[in-house]
Amino acid sequence: MRPRRIGAVTVKAMAAAAVALAATLPAQPAYAAATNFYVDPVNGNDSNSGTSTASAFRTVQAAQNAVRAINANMADDIVVNLRGGTYTLTGPIAFGTTDSGTNGHTVVYQAYNGETPVISGGKSITGWTAAANGEYKASIGTTNFRQLYVNGVRATRARYPDAGTDFNLQGSDKTNKLLKVLASQTSNWGNLNQVEMMLETQWGESYLRLKSISTSGSTANISIQDHEAGILFQRPWPQLADGSPFHFENAHEFLNEPGEFYVDTAAQTVYYKPRPGEDMSTAAAQAPTVQTLFDVKGISLNSPAHDLRFSGITFARTTWMEPTNNGYLNGQGGNYNISADNNNNQYVGRPPAGVQAAYADRVSFTNNTFTQMGSTALDLSHGVHDSSAIGNYLYDIAGNGIMVGKFSDPTVEYHTVYNPPTTPAGEDAREVVKNVAVKNNLITRTGQDYLGTAGVNAGFVNGTAIDHNDISDTPWAGISLGWGWQSAANAEGNNSVSYNRIGNVMNRLCDSAAIYHLSNDPGTVFNGNYIHDVVRGPAACGSAVAGLYTDEGSDNMTLSNNVLSHTDGFINQNRNGSNVTLTNNTTSGDTVIKASGLESAYQWMTARPNLAYNKPASSSSVYGTGTEPSKAVDNNGATGWSPTGSDTSAWWQVDLGQSYQLGQFALTTRQDLDQSETRGNFEVRGSNDPNFGSYTVLGRQTSTLPLASTLTGDIDVRQAFRYVRVAKTDGAYFYITDFSVQQTGGAQAASTGTPNTNPSTYYTIKNVNSGQAMDVYGGSTADGTSIVQWPSSGGANQQWNIVPVSGQLFKIVSRNSGKVLDMNFSSHWRGTAVLQYSYNGGNNQLWYFEQTSGGYLIRNYESRQALEVSGASTANAAVIDQWMPLNQSHQAWTIQ
Repeated sequence: MRPRRIGAVTVKAMAAAAVALAATLPAQPAYAAATNFYVDPVNGNDSNSGTSTASAFRTVQAAQNAVRAINANMADDIVVNLRGGTYTLTGPIAFGTTDSGTNGHTVVYQAYNGETPVISGGKSITGWTAAANGEYKASIGTTNFRQLYVNGVRATRARYPDAGTDFNLQGSDKTNKLLKVLASQTSNWGNLNQVEMMLETQWGESYLRLKSISTSGSTANISIQDHEAGILFQRPWPQLADGSPFHFENAHEFLNEPGEFYVDTAAQTVYYKPRPGEDMSTAAAQAPTVQTLFDVKGISLNSPAHDLRFSGITFARTTWMEPTNNGYLNGQGGNYNISADNNNNQYVGRPPAGVQAAYADRVSFTNNTFTQMGSTALDLSHGVHDSSAIGNYLYDIAGNGIMVGKFSDPTVEYHTVYNPPTTPAGEDAREVVKNVAVKNNLITRTGQDYLGTAGVNAGFVNGTAIDHNDISDTPWAGISLGWGWQSAANAEGNNSVSYNRIGNVMNRLCDSAAIYHLSNDPGTVFNGNYIHDVVRGPAACGSAVAGLYTDEGSDNMTLSNNVLSHTDGFINQNRNGSNVTLTNNTTSGDTVIKASGLESAYQWMTARPNLAYNKPASSSSVYGTGTEPSKAVDNNGATGWSPTGSDTSAWWQVDLGQSYQLGQFALTTRQDLDQSETRGNFEVRGSNDPNFGSYTVLGRQTSTLPLASTLTGDIDVRQAFRYVRVAKTDGAYFYITDFSVQQTGGAQAASTGTPNTNPSTYYTIKNVNSGQAMDVYGGSTADGTSIVQWPSSGGANQQWNIVPVSGQLFKIVSRNSGKVLDMNFSSHWRGTAVLQYSYNGGNNQLWYFEQTSGGYLIRNYESRQALEVSGASTANAAVIDQWMPLNQSHQAWTIQ
């Protein structure tokens, strides 16, 4: 069936409405306010009256003092209007009981007339001068920081190996508190006591400060600082296991790629290696120096902060130096260990937030932006009631996006039942966060530094609704609800996690899901969520990566009408009670999909991270009026691009205007008609050539997606692209409702490229570690034959064609059998053996190459894992399997 034409007048009106809605923040509601105050960070003066734009204050604190002078007996709302510009803070602004609304009215701090006020904890780094090896340096005095943003883009803290690869832990000695790594992975680095090992363990990560390194043969024993050692070698969970991924951070010797930085506190100097196109004489470099920007906290439960609204404000650039000062070990969800013992008694601290609230009633955060946060973005921690976080946009967050509710106090073991006033005895039940709405928030790129964190992370909460959020690009859970691991009655109950749209989450760690739950939670529902594209990442451990996960103690709750499409696991249950009801959870369902995510009044927000929004678009053909290429980037689900029915090589592309390093794409399929041929067999390609004479495949879909679905993909190519194209690969009809692509930060690859091979030439592929050749075992021609290493013999079973298929993707074909290298069952599991199989064009039969020391990594497109000789064996017939990319010679291959 071909597209149904929409009237031109209707299409134009809808497009105009979409543009108008997305171009600016929604107009603020009209308040019949008795008093308005104005703040202007550029032209204001704190000696002014603040009662008009011409006599505006300069600082928020001055307006706050003016509010305190008149809010004791309010007759209407008081509105503080913040003009556009940057409000640079050197410490937090505290909002307490004396800042509150009275007589049922509200004190409002809001953006003025659609302008963009930015509350920033950043410090400009200036005076850059050229240094060695293409680096630049600047003096920073006594300032220290863990994040740096150049021209608004996150830089990577200098690391080894470079981003995209890791090392694996070789072993540990708990008695002597040593971590064992390969000696070749260490060196006599300067400022060793500032170097950190970032170690990933199942669902959590640790930043471990080094103490010393000693070498014995091929093994190096790493001693870490006492605080971290006293926890890591004691706690049984998350498990310290051989093979755990790790890398080192924060040595000048690691600074080798564009987009990396290093802070030398001894020399009071920051070093940075610019990305292509960055001019450090004009670049805007910002380092965060303030931990919390707004701290909303009443005097007590009996005297809370109340009736406050914060709206249309951008909160940016906060820091958190705990890992630098004391190390950091994530117990779960970013709650970091203070202590632990070998009986799994653990005590945790709570990470700070850029904006936080406690002892607060009727406090709302609406239509704000949170970005470049050094830990959690927004936290409603304890004693918060009848409050909300609605319509906020969160991106580029180091840890959790939004935290809600109490987890564990530092003095309470974190498996303890929390159910005041019974447990702990005498604690006021009002401590429990209750009747909070977390709705219609757009959350992406959280967990940028602290991987084991969530888009929304709620603990012991009651009557809380986490609904209609759009969450993507997280290394752990999209939403986590519950705490305590307990089947006993606790403070949880009557919560809702419903109608959320969650994709491309769990893209690094394991043992969680798009939506994860803990403990007994009577009356709670997970309903109508659309969960998609949750697949096991190359570094993930063997525990669950699921769509939904009800973990220990989960009981008395209902999971119904959820659509889980393209998830590694469906619904994972572990030690649940007997009253967890599962009803009508499926892999498709357009009614649920269409109803999920941001509600109509907030749909404009999805244009904000989209680099393609309203950018120039072109295509191979156009069906007719109303289906032009621009309709795929108008943020309007009722329109879309369509080629002609006779176009058998259909493509659509967008010009982003400049080159960007990309982190995520999303393609939404047709909403109004069921045309299955449009929902599969296409590629997303990136290029800097508008004609796509050369390109890199960023995403590839072969199977048919569900009706009305969205495909969201993680982009791990560390290059910048200006043009993005979506191309049909099967000659069938195509249709794109909406397409988006997001920028990412971090270092760019210092070198890229594929081997210079001829598809008609036969090559020997040799392992750098063993010197042996890739071999079809026994010279077999059968499907499913193992691929091993064997001394080079020149036989046909050791000869391979490397044949381009699309962009930088290749099939690797055996001369002996004519069959191709194949990752068995399209597995995403580490350790899966590679086979030969008849070619079918699947992603598991396509490979791409990355330069590495001595040769190339050969990575599978489906799993993103690298070919290796299992166990780094040098023996004849050792199996070739896949493993997460490592900077080690048994994964390096030469093409001869």
